[in-house]
Amino acid sequence: MNPFRATTSDKDRLTALAERLILSMASAQVDLPAVRPESLWALAIAVGGWWLKGNAPGIEEELRPFLALPLLYGQLNGIQSMPNFAAAASNATNASQLARGGQRFAEVVKELGMPKLRAALTSDIFARLQAQILEKFPPPSGLAEAIATPSAVAPVASGVAVPSHSAVGVPVRPNKAAPPTKPAVSETTLAYLREHYEEDVVRQILKG
Repeated sequence: MNPFRATTSDKDRLTALAERLILSMASAQVDLPAVRPESLWALAIAVGGWWLKGNAPGIEEELRPFLALPLLYGQLNGIQSMPNFAAAASNATNASQLARGGQRFAEVVKELGMPKLRAALTSDIFARLQAQILEKFPPPSGLAEAIATPSAVAPVASGVAVPSHSAVGVPVRPNKAAPPTKPAVSETTLAYLREHYEEDVVRQILKG
């Protein structure tokens, strides 16, 4: 797992950025006992897509099938500390800079509140989105080990710059992880979706 690699496609660019984001999350040492590494990976892909939105049409096209993402993007837009976290991870070129990204993620957690963050990552809607993301963007091999030791990542190669709002790499060949079972949607969640979306959009989100 080398989050500082030079990328060869839009999908690689997003994946490498997600690796830097998730390693920054791990550096924050925030205790989320009910959240599995796969959920953090799905969150990292979503945050990466949100951060690159408007600057990477190819990545937006890759994420277009995930109809629940706009709902999550709306939530991310309301977190004032999120841009600082995303920028720190996006521009990181070594482990110490990832650690600074971890400090920014701690600020996100503080602003959002641990109960709200944990509830969001264990919700039925996020579980469905996670299943879709994992199918298209499987977690990199050794993700759990990398999260446990986020400082043990490969440094950026000499002379290779990581541009702002991007990630640079070779394709990752991760182990294919089976997507989690999609839980039933609660009445509260269904009511929220119907309040904010047309019925045909709600059906598409629930269909997954």
